[in-house]
Amino acid sequence: MIMLRKAVHRGQLCLFIEGKLKHDSLFAIRNFKGRKYSSTHARWYIPYEVEVADKLKAVLQRFDEVQCVWADADKPLDTTCWLVPEVYTETLRRLRYSDTTVKNYTIQFQKFLEFIAPLTVGEITQEMVIRYLQHLVDDRGVSVSTQNQAVNAVKFYLEHVEKNERRVYFIDRPRKEYKLPTVLSVEEIEALLFHVTNRKHRFLLSLIYSSGLRISEVLNLRQQDIDIDRKVIVVRGGKGAKDRVTLLSAMLVNPLAEYLRQYAPKTLLFEGQHGELYSASSVNKIIKRAAAGAGISKNVSAHTLRHSFATHLLERGTDLRYIQSLLGHESSRTTERYTHVTKKGFEQLLSPLDYLVLRKHPESQ
Repeated sequence: MIMLRKAVHRGQLCLFIEGKLKHDSLFAIRNFKGRKYSSTHARWYIPYEVEVADKLKAVLQRFDEVQCVWADADKPLDTTCWLVPEVYTETLRRLRYSDTTVKNYTIQFQKFLEFIAPLTVGEITQEMVIRYLQHLVDDRGVSVSTQNQAVNAVKFYLEHVEKNERRVYFIDRPRKEYKLPTVLSVEEIEALLFHVTNRKHRFLLSLIYSSGLRISEVLNLRQQDIDIDRKVIVVRGGKGAKDRVTLLSAMLVNPLAEYLRQYAPKTLLFEGQHGELYSASSVNKIIKRAAAGAGISKNVSAHTLRHSFATHLLERGTDLRYIQSLLGHESSRTTERYTHVTKKGFEQLLSPLDYLVLRKHPESQ
């Protein structure tokens, strides 16, 4: 079935396809003049005009397997139905959700409103939420974490803004993939830091690695959060709005003094050019440039330094409970995944192949 309805993108109509189309009908859509495809939303779009919609309808009705359901294309486009209400973000901030969570929830909730448009937030039903989750799995193929974030964003509106009773939304989906974190070796960390020549950048990356900080945590650090005498860093309002204490490397005491003397930050420890919050994307770009210069082919980011911090502590015999506390993990199961990437104890193991005495076959080249 094909359904044409009002789209979030101003001046366009959205073409929803349920099920699989045969080659000829799909070819007709792809070759329709003025059509555009959004890989982000996995949808086709056509100009918001009655004549264009009627022409597309005439083309598609030639195919037996196509059932067309059309919205009224001659009515003015309602540009407000997909707007996230201000009370949504206000409630998130009032309940002290982090800036990152506010941003992600707002994006996910707007995508949900796009999906149900032209219906509005006042017309949300449980069936809509389940249908949207099924769309994310079947049509978008999103990850489990994205699906969970999407449903949490919708649930937040229903339960905290509209004050409805709590519900659990569940759909069947493939088993979640288990992916190990990317970790750099000690030698790779040394090479990466060597290829960072800017003092501010090198100190920032060294701090992330030496303390196991999340990128949001390091960017929100203040000078008073660093206790040089006790060699600790107080992370305030980390994930889950929880404070914790982590390590300050003795090797960073002098670089810290030099950094403060040269840059003299006013509020935050790391500030942008005009005193604003330093950009997380800039930090990751610095890391990727340094990794390229060091010849590191792994896909690295600021979180890779945090993973490496935990893994290297584990390899040096640090108890998992201490690592869990330093990282700020609520569950020990999250910390236990580093046991799957550590090489601790591997030096005492040999592959079965190492015990064989391989003879070269006379016919081998």
